[in-house]
Amino acid sequence: MTALLDRKEFVSLLCFWRSRPGVSFSVGVSGVIAEFHAPGDEPVAWHVAEGIMTGTCPGGSIEIVPTDRILSIPYDIAGRNRGYLFCLEEETARMACHRVLRHAGSRGHATLFDIGAGATTVDALIIVDAPSLLLTLTRAEGERLVGTHHPALAGIVEAGPSRLFRSRLAEITVTGPIATSVTPEGPHTHLLADLIDGSTHDNRIPVPAGWLPCLTLHIPVADPAFPGGSAP
Repeated sequence: MTALLDRKEFVSLLCFWRSRPGVSFSVGVSGVIAEFHAPGDEPVAWHVAEGIMTGTCPGGSIEIVPTDRILSIPYDIAGRNRGYLFCLEEETARMACHRVLRHAGSRGHATLFDIGAGATTVDALIIVDAPSLLLTLTRAEGERLVGTHHPALAGIVEAGPSRLFRSRLAEITVTGPIATSVTPEGPHTHLLADLIDGSTHDNRIPVPAGWLPCLTLHIPVADPAFPGGSAP
């Protein structure tokens, strides 16, 4: 059942589910999403330090930052899609929502660019350390890329930089190449302009007014523990 969790309860719930077979996480909205799960039979290495939960596997990582007042909503859509939405109050959950390419700081020696997807609850960033791509994106800053044929998009796909999709609860880093046809196993991202419609979640899941999903936990349909586990 829907529950308002504090930090400790949220971590307890995640610790139960995170290592169960087939479980995955995602951040994003329709058309703009990053997914985190280990490829094949590879394990995810989980670590908790200073209140932050980190999972790593070949191809990427996830960092979850617990907070208080997280609305946990278990869902089951027609017996084929089940899991939890973890929501924050709307004023907290909203991200930058840029609609043009923007410089977004740095990470280590790399430069971050917000691709300008305009998503309500997730910023879609690319991590740029190649000088040629950095020059291309610097020249294109302030221009609309998503849903266009801007040449900078081809440069991004060709260079295949790491991507960082972040919400107020979690961020997923994907280091594998950008898929242009078949979705790869393991961590990956999707940026599909035709599916960006302003929605933050499947409308078959009843999210109360004033709350927005910031992290999704996906659970295999066959897992008998859902929706129980160690949920408070």
